[in-house]
Amino acid sequence: MTDRPEQPRHGKCRPLPPTVVDGRAAQEPDGADEAALLQRLDEALRGLPDDQRTAVIASYAYGEGVVGAAVELDVETGAAHALGERGLEALRSAMLDDEG
Repeated sequence: MTDRPEQPRHGKCRPLPPTVVDGRAAQEPDGADEAALLQRLDEALRGLPDDQRTAVIASYAYGEGVVGAAVELDVETGAAHALGERGLEALRSAMLDDEG
């Protein structure tokens, strides 16, 4: 990609910051429903290929967008965008399948 110092790469994306999970849970009045939704989301994310999961989490959960995903994955922004889009589509499908 660019000439930058090599950094150790970890095969997994960083965990979500507690403020994301806690903030989301505080928005819903029924904690049981929220816990079930978060469990379904966690399972759906685990079902994604590693690169798609990383792109989705970096882009949306961390709010870093496609550039953050590209840096995290060490790929071009176009590739990160495509991975994120495929990951979101797979998440949507998995979440809808769980509802049915």
